[in-house]
Amino acid sequence: MRLLFSAGAGYSHLAPMLPLALAAQADGDEVAFATGPEAMGHLEHTGLRAVSIGKPSDPAASAARWQRARDEMAGMNAEQRLSHLIAEYLVGLGAAARLDDMVEFVRDWRPDLVIANLAERAAVLAACLVGVPYAMHAIGPPKAATTMARAWEVAEGLARQRGLEELPPRDDVPYLDFWPAALSPSGVDWEYPTRWPFRPDGVVPVPGPRPAALDGLRYDRTVYVTLGTTHNARPGVLEAMVAALRDEPVNVVVTIGRDGDRSRFGDQPGHIRIEQFIPQARLLPSVDAVVCHGGSATVLGALAHGVPLVVHPLATDHFEVADQVRGSKAGVAVESADGIRDAVQAVLADRQYRETASAVAAQIGEMPASEVVLSRLRSR
Repeated sequence: MRLLFSAGAGYSHLAPMLPLALAAQADGDEVAFATGPEAMGHLEHTGLRAVSIGKPSDPAASAARWQRARDEMAGMNAEQRLSHLIAEYLVGLGAAARLDDMVEFVRDWRPDLVIANLAERAAVLAACLVGVPYAMHAIGPPKAATTMARAWEVAEGLARQRGLEELPPRDDVPYLDFWPAALSPSGVDWEYPTRWPFRPDGVVPVPGPRPAALDGLRYDRTVYVTLGTTHNARPGVLEAMVAALRDEPVNVVVTIGRDGDRSRFGDQPGHIRIEQFIPQARLLPSVDAVVCHGGSATVLGALAHGVPLVVHPLATDHFEVADQVRGSKAGVAVESADGIRDAVQAVLADRQYRETASAVAAQIGEMPASEVVLSRLRSR
Protein backbone atom coordinates (compact mmCIF):
# COMPACT_ATOMS: atom_id res chain seq x y z
CA MET A 1 0.00 0.00 0.00
CA ARG A 2 1.26 3.48 -0.85
CA LEU A 3 0.77 5.86 2.09
CA LEU A 4 1.33 9.59 2.26
CA PHE A 5 1.72 11.02 5.76
CA SER A 6 1.62 14.78 6.11
CA ALA A 7 2.21 17.24 8.96
CA GLY A 8 3.05 20.88 9.39
CA ALA A 9 6.66 21.90 9.90
CA GLY A 10 6.50 21.99 13.72
CA TYR A 11 8.21 19.03 15.40
CA SER A 12 5.32 18.71 17.86
CA HIS A 13 3.00 18.10 14.89
CA LEU A 14 5.29 15.75 13.01
CA ALA A 15 6.60 13.56 15.84
CA PRO A 16 3.26 11.98 16.89
CA MET A 17 2.84 10.58 13.38
CA LEU A 18 6.28 9.00 13.09
CA PRO A 19 5.52 5.73 14.96
CA LEU A 20 2.67 4.84 12.60
CA ALA A 21 4.64 5.88 9.51
CA LEU A 22 7.65 3.84 10.57
CA ALA A 23 5.46 0.84 11.44
CA ALA A 24 3.86 1.02 8.00
CA GLN A 25 7.22 1.12 6.26
CA ALA A 26 8.56 -1.73 8.38
CA ASP A 27 5.50 -3.77 7.39
CA GLY A 28 6.22 -3.31 3.69
CA ASP A 29 4.13 -0.28 2.76
CA GLU A 30 5.60 2.40 0.52
CA VAL A 31 5.65 5.52 2.66
CA ALA A 32 6.32 9.19 1.99
CA PHE A 33 6.19 11.94 4.61
CA ALA A 34 5.32 15.45 3.42
CA THR A 35 6.08 18.48 5.57
CA GLY A 36 7.46 21.99 5.35
CA PRO A 37 11.05 22.61 4.22
CA GLU A 38 12.05 23.71 7.74
CA ALA A 39 11.24 20.24 9.07
CA MET A 40 13.32 18.17 6.65
CA GLY A 41 15.99 17.75 9.32
CA HIS A 42 13.51 16.06 11.65
CA LEU A 43 13.06 13.28 9.08
CA GLU A 44 16.69 12.99 8.06
CA HIS A 45 17.56 9.90 10.10
CA THR A 46 14.18 8.16 10.10
CA GLY A 47 14.65 6.25 6.85
CA LEU A 48 11.37 7.68 5.51
CA ARG A 49 11.09 9.40 2.16
CA ALA A 50 10.81 13.10 3.06
CA VAL A 51 8.90 15.42 0.73
CA SER A 52 9.21 19.20 1.09
CA ILE A 53 5.94 21.02 0.39
CA GLY A 54 5.63 24.80 0.21
CA LYS A 55 8.13 27.57 0.75
CA PRO A 56 10.28 28.20 3.83
CA SER A 57 8.65 30.51 6.33
CA ASP A 58 9.93 34.05 6.80
CA PRO A 59 10.55 34.54 10.55
CA ALA A 60 9.75 38.25 10.43
CA ALA A 61 6.53 37.67 8.51
CA SER A 62 5.57 34.84 10.87
CA ALA A 63 6.12 37.04 13.91
CA ALA A 64 3.95 39.75 12.37
CA ARG A 65 1.18 37.24 11.60
CA TRP A 66 1.16 35.88 15.15
CA GLN A 67 1.00 39.37 16.56
CA ARG A 68 -1.94 40.12 14.28
CA ALA A 69 -3.60 36.89 15.40
CA ARG A 70 -3.14 37.82 19.05
CA ASP A 71 -4.68 41.22 18.40
CA GLU A 72 -7.65 39.66 16.58
CA MET A 73 -8.24 37.13 19.36
CA ALA A 74 -8.23 39.65 22.19
CA GLY A 75 -11.51 39.29 24.08
CA MET A 76 -12.30 35.81 22.71
CA ASN A 77 -12.74 32.80 24.97
CA ALA A 78 -10.47 29.76 24.60
CA GLU A 79 -12.71 27.89 22.13
CA GLN A 80 -13.22 30.99 20.00
CA ARG A 81 -9.47 31.63 19.89
CA LEU A 82 -8.76 28.05 18.82
CA SER A 83 -11.48 28.15 16.16
CA HIS A 84 -10.19 31.45 14.79
CA LEU A 85 -6.57 30.33 14.78
CA ILE A 86 -7.28 27.09 12.94
CA ALA A 87 -9.70 28.59 10.42
CA GLU A 88 -7.99 31.83 9.50
CA TYR A 89 -4.34 30.90 9.98
CA LEU A 90 -3.78 27.15 9.77
CA VAL A 91 -6.29 26.75 6.92
CA GLY A 92 -6.81 30.22 5.43
CA LEU A 93 -3.11 31.06 5.28
CA GLY A 94 -1.05 27.91 5.93
CA ALA A 95 -3.01 25.31 3.99
CA ALA A 96 -3.81 27.78 1.23
CA ALA A 97 -0.13 28.55 0.69
CA ARG A 98 0.84 24.85 0.39
CA LEU A 99 -2.25 23.50 -1.31
CA ASP A 100 -1.26 23.69 -4.98
CA ASP A 101 2.14 22.08 -4.32
CA MET A 102 0.42 19.38 -2.28
CA VAL A 103 -2.13 18.71 -5.01
CA GLU A 104 0.65 18.39 -7.56
CA PHE A 105 2.51 15.83 -5.45
CA VAL A 106 -0.60 13.80 -4.63
CA ARG A 107 -1.64 13.77 -8.27
CA ASP A 108 1.82 12.68 -9.43
CA TRP A 109 2.61 10.11 -6.71
CA ARG A 110 -0.97 8.88 -6.39
CA PRO A 111 -1.00 7.39 -2.89
CA ASP A 112 -3.63 4.84 -1.94
CA LEU A 113 -4.30 6.76 1.26
CA VAL A 114 -3.38 10.15 2.70
CA ILE A 115 -2.92 10.37 6.49
CA ALA A 116 -2.92 13.96 7.73
CA ASN A 117 -3.46 15.61 11.10
CA LEU A 118 -5.55 18.37 12.60
CA ALA A 119 -3.10 21.15 11.74
CA GLU A 120 -2.36 19.94 8.20
CA ARG A 121 -5.40 20.66 6.07
CA ALA A 122 -3.50 21.07 2.79
CA ALA A 123 -3.11 17.29 2.56
CA VAL A 124 -6.79 16.74 3.41
CA LEU A 125 -7.89 19.18 0.71
CA ALA A 126 -5.44 17.73 -1.81
CA ALA A 127 -6.79 14.23 -1.18
CA CYS A 128 -10.34 15.48 -1.74
CA LEU A 129 -9.41 17.41 -4.88
CA VAL A 130 -7.54 14.47 -6.43
CA GLY A 131 -10.05 11.86 -5.28
CA VAL A 132 -7.83 9.89 -2.89
CA PRO A 133 -9.21 8.61 0.44
CA TYR A 134 -7.75 10.03 3.62
CA ALA A 135 -7.60 9.41 7.36
CA MET A 136 -7.09 11.96 10.13
CA HIS A 137 -4.31 11.31 12.64
CA ALA A 138 -4.54 12.79 16.15
CA ILE A 139 -1.90 15.21 17.41
CA GLY A 140 -3.86 16.06 20.54
CA PRO A 141 -7.41 15.80 21.82
CA PRO A 142 -10.18 15.37 19.22
CA LYS A 143 -12.00 18.55 18.27
CA ALA A 144 -15.70 19.36 18.50
CA ALA A 145 -17.58 20.00 15.27
CA THR A 146 -18.54 23.45 16.54
CA THR A 147 -14.90 24.40 17.09
CA MET A 148 -14.00 23.35 13.56
CA ALA A 149 -17.06 24.68 11.70
CA ARG A 150 -15.41 27.90 10.54
CA ALA A 151 -12.30 26.00 9.40
CA TRP A 152 -14.48 23.89 7.11
CA GLU A 153 -16.10 27.02 5.68
CA VAL A 154 -12.65 28.31 4.78
CA ALA A 155 -11.64 24.91 3.38
CA GLU A 156 -14.79 24.75 1.25
CA GLY A 157 -13.85 28.12 -0.23
CA LEU A 158 -10.35 26.89 -1.14
CA ALA A 159 -11.84 23.77 -2.75
CA ARG A 160 -14.34 25.79 -4.80
CA GLN A 161 -11.54 28.00 -6.09
CA ARG A 162 -10.01 24.83 -7.52
CA GLY A 163 -13.16 23.45 -9.09
CA LEU A 164 -14.59 21.19 -6.36
CA GLU A 165 -18.04 22.44 -5.42
CA GLU A 166 -18.43 20.40 -2.25
CA LEU A 167 -16.06 18.52 0.02
CA PRO A 168 -17.02 14.90 0.78
CA PRO A 169 -18.70 14.09 4.12
CA ARG A 170 -16.50 13.21 7.09
CA ASP A 171 -18.76 10.72 8.88
CA ASP A 172 -16.85 7.65 7.67
CA VAL A 173 -13.35 9.14 7.62
CA PRO A 174 -11.22 7.28 10.21
CA TYR A 175 -9.93 9.48 13.00
CA LEU A 176 -6.87 7.71 14.42
CA ASP A 177 -7.25 8.68 18.05
CA PHE A 178 -4.53 8.20 20.66
CA TRP A 179 -6.21 10.49 23.21
CA PRO A 180 -7.25 8.51 26.32
CA ALA A 181 -10.99 8.08 26.76
CA ALA A 182 -10.56 9.05 30.43
CA LEU A 183 -9.77 12.61 29.33
CA SER A 184 -12.36 13.00 26.56
CA PRO A 185 -15.66 14.59 27.58
CA SER A 186 -18.87 12.73 26.74
CA GLY A 187 -21.82 13.95 24.70
CA VAL A 188 -19.71 15.92 22.20
CA ASP A 189 -20.50 16.16 18.49
CA TRP A 190 -16.99 15.46 17.18
CA GLU A 191 -15.56 16.83 13.96
CA TYR A 192 -14.65 13.25 12.98
CA PRO A 193 -17.13 10.89 14.67
CA THR A 194 -15.50 7.65 13.45
CA ARG A 195 -12.77 7.39 16.06
CA TRP A 196 -10.29 4.51 15.96
CA PRO A 197 -8.32 4.30 19.22
CA PHE A 198 -4.65 3.39 19.03
CA ARG A 199 -1.69 3.49 21.36
CA PRO A 200 0.62 6.55 21.23
CA ASP A 201 3.80 4.51 20.85
CA GLY A 202 6.02 7.58 20.80
CA VAL A 203 5.37 8.31 24.50
CA VAL A 204 4.76 4.94 26.17
CA PRO A 205 7.34 3.58 28.64
CA VAL A 206 10.44 1.94 27.18
CA PRO A 207 13.42 0.40 28.99
CA GLY A 208 16.45 2.64 29.28
CA PRO A 209 19.10 4.06 31.58
CA ARG A 210 18.32 6.58 34.29
CA PRO A 211 19.48 10.07 33.22
CA ALA A 212 22.65 11.34 34.84
CA ALA A 213 20.85 14.64 35.55
CA LEU A 214 19.06 12.85 38.39
CA ASP A 215 22.24 11.80 40.15
CA GLY A 216 23.03 13.39 43.49
CA LEU A 217 19.77 15.26 43.96
CA ARG A 218 18.85 16.23 47.50
CA TYR A 219 15.20 15.32 47.97
CA ASP A 220 13.09 12.19 47.75
CA ARG A 221 10.64 13.59 45.21
CA THR A 222 11.30 15.12 41.79
CA VAL A 223 9.27 17.47 39.62
CA TYR A 224 9.87 17.74 35.87
CA VAL A 225 9.27 21.19 34.32
CA THR A 226 9.01 21.62 30.54
CA LEU A 227 7.41 23.72 27.81
CA GLY A 228 7.98 21.10 25.10
CA THR A 229 9.56 21.94 21.75
CA THR A 230 7.43 24.85 20.55
CA HIS A 231 6.98 27.17 23.53
CA ASN A 232 10.21 26.63 25.46
CA ALA A 233 11.69 29.96 24.32
CA ARG A 234 8.74 32.11 25.41
CA PRO A 235 10.28 34.87 27.52
CA GLY A 236 9.77 34.58 31.25
CA VAL A 237 7.47 31.54 31.37
CA LEU A 238 9.93 28.79 32.27
CA GLU A 239 11.79 31.21 34.50
CA ALA A 240 8.58 31.88 36.47
CA MET A 241 7.85 28.15 36.75
CA VAL A 242 11.31 27.50 38.17
CA ALA A 243 11.06 30.45 40.55
CA ALA A 244 7.75 29.11 41.87
CA LEU A 245 9.46 25.87 42.95
CA ARG A 246 12.85 27.20 43.98
CA ASP A 247 12.15 27.04 47.72
CA GLU A 248 10.11 23.84 47.70
CA PRO A 249 11.68 20.71 49.24
CA VAL A 250 11.58 18.84 45.92
CA ASN A 251 14.11 18.22 43.17
CA VAL A 252 13.36 20.18 39.99
CA VAL A 253 14.58 19.07 36.56
CA VAL A 254 13.95 21.57 33.75
CA THR A 255 14.45 20.97 30.02
CA ILE A 256 14.82 24.09 27.88
CA GLY A 257 15.47 22.75 24.36
CA ARG A 258 18.60 21.80 22.45
CA ASP A 259 19.26 25.46 21.60
CA GLY A 260 18.16 26.79 24.98
CA ASP A 261 20.33 29.20 26.94
CA ARG A 262 20.94 28.09 30.53
CA SER A 263 22.29 31.53 31.46
CA ARG A 264 18.81 33.05 31.32
CA PHE A 265 18.00 31.23 34.59
CA GLY A 266 20.96 32.57 36.53
CA ASP A 267 22.42 30.68 39.46
CA GLN A 268 20.25 27.92 40.86
CA PRO A 269 20.51 25.82 44.05
CA GLY A 270 21.74 22.25 43.78
CA HIS A 271 18.29 20.65 43.79
CA ILE A 272 17.37 22.44 40.53
CA ARG A 273 18.90 21.09 37.31
CA ILE A 274 18.59 23.08 34.08
CA GLU A 275 19.12 20.75 31.12
CA GLN A 276 18.83 21.35 27.40
CA PHE A 277 17.38 17.98 26.45
CA ILE A 278 16.58 14.69 28.13
CA PRO A 279 14.31 12.15 26.37
CA GLN A 280 11.15 12.27 28.45
CA ALA A 281 10.75 8.51 28.30
CA ARG A 282 14.04 8.26 30.25
CA LEU A 283 13.10 10.93 32.77
CA LEU A 284 9.43 10.24 33.49
CA PRO A 285 9.88 6.89 35.31
CA SER A 286 11.79 8.77 38.02
CA VAL A 287 9.58 11.82 38.59
CA ASP A 288 6.60 12.43 40.85
CA ALA A 289 4.88 15.27 38.99
CA VAL A 290 5.14 17.14 35.69
CA VAL A 291 4.66 20.90 35.31
CA CYS A 292 3.95 21.89 31.72
CA HIS A 293 1.88 24.03 29.35
CA GLY A 294 -0.51 21.32 28.18
CA GLY A 295 1.36 20.20 25.08
CA SER A 296 -0.06 16.88 23.92
CA ALA A 297 3.20 14.92 23.86
CA THR A 298 4.13 16.01 27.38
CA VAL A 299 0.66 15.31 28.78
CA LEU A 300 0.39 11.92 27.09
CA GLY A 301 3.93 11.01 28.14
CA ALA A 302 3.29 11.89 31.76
CA LEU A 303 0.02 9.98 31.89
CA ALA A 304 1.46 6.97 30.05
CA HIS A 305 3.94 6.76 32.94
CA GLY A 306 1.26 7.31 35.59
CA VAL A 307 2.61 10.74 36.58
CA PRO A 308 0.15 13.49 37.61
CA LEU A 309 0.30 16.94 36.04
CA VAL A 310 0.21 20.64 36.79
CA VAL A 311 -0.85 22.43 33.61
CA HIS A 312 -0.35 26.13 32.93
CA PRO A 313 -1.95 26.56 29.45
CA LEU A 314 -0.43 29.09 27.07
CA ALA A 315 -2.01 28.84 23.60
CA THR A 316 -4.00 26.84 21.01
CA ASP A 317 -5.66 23.79 22.57
CA HIS A 318 -3.65 23.90 25.80
CA PHE A 319 -6.71 25.32 27.57
CA GLU A 320 -8.82 22.41 26.38
CA VAL A 321 -6.17 19.95 27.55
CA ALA A 322 -5.91 21.69 30.93
CA ASP A 323 -9.67 21.42 31.43
CA GLN A 324 -9.58 17.72 30.58
CA VAL A 325 -6.68 17.00 32.93
CA ARG A 326 -8.45 18.84 35.73
CA GLY A 327 -11.80 17.22 34.99
CA SER A 328 -10.32 13.72 35.01
CA LYS A 329 -8.52 14.35 38.33
CA ALA A 330 -5.20 13.44 36.69
CA GLY A 331 -3.77 16.79 37.72
CA VAL A 332 -4.37 20.45 38.43
CA ALA A 333 -4.71 23.40 36.04
CA VAL A 334 -3.46 26.87 36.94
CA GLU A 335 -4.02 30.22 35.27
CA SER A 336 -0.55 31.60 35.93
CA ALA A 337 2.80 30.66 37.39
CA ASP A 338 1.61 32.13 40.68
CA GLY A 339 -0.48 28.99 41.24
CA ILE A 340 2.22 26.44 40.45
CA ARG A 341 3.67 26.06 43.95
CA ASP A 342 0.30 25.31 45.57
CA ALA A 343 -0.68 23.01 42.68
CA VAL A 344 2.51 20.97 42.96
CA GLN A 345 1.98 20.66 46.70
CA ALA A 346 -1.57 19.43 46.04
CA VAL A 347 -0.68 16.73 43.49
CA LEU A 348 2.16 15.46 45.66
CA ALA A 349 0.06 15.37 48.83
CA ASP A 350 -3.14 13.80 47.48
CA ARG A 351 -2.71 10.20 46.28
CA GLN A 352 -5.85 10.47 44.14
CA TYR A 353 -3.92 12.33 41.45
CA ARG A 354 -1.29 9.61 41.21
CA GLU A 355 -3.91 6.88 41.27
CA THR A 356 -5.90 8.54 38.50
CA ALA A 357 -2.79 9.04 36.38
CA SER A 358 -1.91 5.37 36.90
CA ALA A 359 -5.41 4.34 35.78
CA VAL A 360 -4.98 6.42 32.62
CA ALA A 361 -1.60 4.77 32.04
CA ALA A 362 -3.28 1.37 32.15
CA GLN A 363 -5.87 2.58 29.67
CA ILE A 364 -3.18 3.84 27.31
CA GLY A 365 -1.31 0.55 27.55
CA GLU A 366 -4.41 -1.38 26.47
CA MET A 367 -5.07 0.71 23.36
CA PRO A 368 -4.59 -1.09 20.00
CA ALA A 369 -1.08 -1.11 18.56
CA SER A 370 -0.10 0.61 15.31
CA GLU A 371 -0.15 -2.71 13.48
CA VAL A 372 -3.84 -3.16 14.30
CA VAL A 373 -4.70 0.27 12.93
CA LEU A 374 -2.67 -0.32 9.77
CA SER A 375 -4.46 -3.63 9.20
CA ARG A 376 -7.84 -1.87 9.52
CA LEU A 377 -6.76 0.85 7.08
CA ARG A 378 -5.61 -1.70 4.50
CA SER A 379 -8.88 -3.61 4.73
CA ARG A 380 -11.12 -0.59 4.00
